[in-house]
Amino acid sequence: MNNIWGSMEQYDPVVWNWIIAVYLFMAGLSAGSMLVAIGLKWYKQSRGLPCEGLPVLKAAAVLGPVAICLGMALLVLDLTKPFHFYLILINYNLTSVMSWGVIALLLYIPLVFVFAALEFEKPLLKALPQLTGMLKVCRQAEASLNKLIFALALGVGVYTGFLLSAMISYPILNTAVLPALFLASALSVGSAGNILVATLFFSKKESDCIEQVHRIEYPVAFNEALCLVLLFVGLNFSGPAAQAATAAITTGAWAGVFWIGVVGLGLAVPVLASTFAPKSWKHSKGFLVAVSSCTILGVLALRHFVVYAGQSYIS
Repeated sequence: MNNIWGSMEQYDPVVWNWIIAVYLFMAGLSAGSMLVAIGLKWYKQSRGLPCEGLPVLKAAAVLGPVAICLGMALLVLDLTKPFHFYLILINYNLTSVMSWGVIALLLYIPLVFVFAALEFEKPLLKALPQLTGMLKVCRQAEASLNKLIFALALGVGVYTGFLLSAMISYPILNTAVLPALFLASALSVGSAGNILVATLFFSKKESDCIEQVHRIEYPVAFNEALCLVLLFVGLNFSGPAAQAATAAITTGAWAGVFWIGVVGLGLAVPVLASTFAPKSWKHSKGFLVAVSSCTILGVLALRHFVVYAGQSYIS
């Protein structure tokens, strides 16, 4: 077949692949886990309740730095010249969404490590006593640091959506609802991730604040579902984008990912399980692990659906 006059089917429309989808997922997981943990900490402090050693906070102290570092590693590996990644750190274009994201990440990443160091202060000082002075200073500024981390986590959660919405050639991606959807799903996967890690590694009893995080599942799932509805309803009234949006959720493999993975596994299963499961199950270890795993897989499916379907259905 003549490569100049041949069918357009020979050209792959997907520029950003699964690596980008997983990076967006990891960034959302990190940001969401920090937002949920710091929000819980403020809730406890406002009622004069102790916060030290809470399993959910320890879980966030693990997920926050680990998830964002894994995501950044994938992003660097996806570059054409991965060893030149430092160039984006010294060249900024403040009219670019990507540059603002890099600035937010440069501030966010070291601060989540500070958060983790304060949560694991005792074992850390036992291993590295020379950090005593630095951690003492950080502890004194902890309240301000938490406010800054919370603001940066919001920025990281929203930025991942803005990054895709800036792609004006793709109607499914080029929508103002996408940043809100990514922030809502970041809160969803962050709370689920915190519950999963806390339940598996840090929880010593059924309460341990896990149930308080578990309670936000309904409003978070509602907001995520609302953003999905707004996204596709808005696209349906956007002229040429309507055909792309309809095709994305009704035809091909990605329609199956959307309905089975995003809607079914990520939204319906957790909400129905929490609504109809016997009370004796709701805070058991097996139930929490199963439900939180479904939510995490659902958000991972959402990131892949948005990245792939957004690039594949363009008219």
